[in-house]
Amino acid sequence: MNLDAGRPPLRGKNLIIAAALIALFAAFGVRIWRFAAAPGVPTLLEGLPESKTETDQQVFQSRLTERFHVGSTEVDDLIDELRDDGFMVDAEKDIATYERGANISDKCRRSANIRWSRGEGDELAAITGGYTLRCPEH
Repeated sequence: MNLDAGRPPLRGKNLIIAAALIALFAAFGVRIWRFAAAPGVPTLLEGLPESKTETDQQVFQSRLTERFHVGSTEVDDLIDELRDDGFMVDAEKDIATYERGANISDKCRRSANIRWSRGEGDELAAITGGYTLRCPEH
């Protein structure tokens, strides 16, 4: 006589498989949501026009010099601010870069680079940069 005749076979394994599938779909859903959400743009790049003219580049340069004052900004503070803003910083080469491709919710590609030099102390002696913002034509 089989005592398990009324019980569905592999009940425990079915439960484990169902839980694994739910976890897989949940993880996949989070991944899709994160891919669809537009990542933040550094404040230095917010609201800039497409980079088509020299005037556009001058707007970015003005932002740099307004935010980081030559002679009074410490380079370590500049580095910290750029990192916090989303830039990749190479402190040895005195350069920061930002690169973001298009995604589902924002079809524009953005990139920027910033270079600086130190004064005799640790103050900022000079800062320059450029950016690229390209959005596909509709």
